Amino acid sequence: MLKIQAAGAAFSPCEDRFVTKGYRKGLTFPGMIDEFANIDGINGIGMIAAGGEELDLIKKKIEEHHMMVGCVCPDTYLKAEQKTGTISSRDPKIRRKYLGEIKKSMDLAAELNAYDVLIWLAHDGFDYPFEDDYTIKWNWLLDSLTEAAEYRSDVKLAIEYKAKEPRTHQHFNTVGTTVAICEKINKPNVGVTVDLGHSLAAGENPAEAVEFAAMFGRMFDIHVNDNYRSWDDDLLLGSIHFFETLEFFYALRKIGYNEWYDIDIWPSRVDGRKALEESVKRIRWFIDLADRLVGNGEFESLRKDGKTMHVHQYLRELITS
Repeated sequence: MLKIQAAGAAFSPCEDRFVTKGYRKGLTFPGMIDEFANIDGINGIGMIAAGGEELDLIKKKIEEHHMMVGCVCPDTYLKAEQKTGTISSRDPKIRRKYLGEIKKSMDLAAELNAYDVLIWLAHDGFDYPFEDDYTIKWNWLLDSLTEAAEYRSDVKLAIEYKAKEPRTHQHFNTVGTTVAICEKINKPNVGVTVDLGHSLAAGENPAEAVEFAAMFGRMFDIHVNDNYRSWDDDLLLGSIHFFETLEFFYALRKIGYNEWYDIDIWPSRVDGRKALEESVKRIRWFIDLADRLVGNGEFESLRKDGKTMHVHQYLRELITS
């Protein structure tokens, strides 16, 4: 079964720093689940860790719609108190608080049979030269993530890297940095989320990022979207970088990736439902194209022999046939 989940932005106000109230009326998260369930192909949700009555309602909606939970996200990016970091904050109370939030998310993920806990450390970074002691910051990150990994070895921690935004520099900024830290932690339940758009904006080749993470056994999760490389625009999958997106899916099929495809778009000026519907169709389209390439003797022979122009002729004919 193809597992596709969606982030809630499509049914949110999609606010930005200029239109701070958003471009439309947003739904509550339980209301978003109702909408996701009515879109053909979306069978899972990614959720920010919740509690109390809201969590009870979310559980009810998940059961009602026969949905699954792909990832649970601790809130490490939505509060002003996080502005100088969470598990790398200079304040030990903040570090302990957000390590606790990661652990709570791990417990919730186990309870909901989620695939993993997604960790995006949006504010753990720096803005200016000489702002931080990098070694101290990395040691705090290592200590916290190691403790989290040991807290529940049955729950995967997937670190989502991003070069910048909201900080000018995030500590987890490339696939290489993230894999290196996973190897340093040396726990089998710590891995990488390759967000296609983040990889593009970091100047990477997303397919290479996938294969690199997989080579170390750290390729856990993906997000699909697109951008112009200068910013995390979260545009429709494959709308800008078609061939790099195709190669990304080719790499995923090549390594045997069979986990969640998370639609992470920000459709502020277009219809959110239609954007999700088209995203599902594009995921299926790219998978179909990739499956016609993986294990294809003629295509693989051309690649092996370095016949680049023949490879691209083959791709053109594949797409237009």
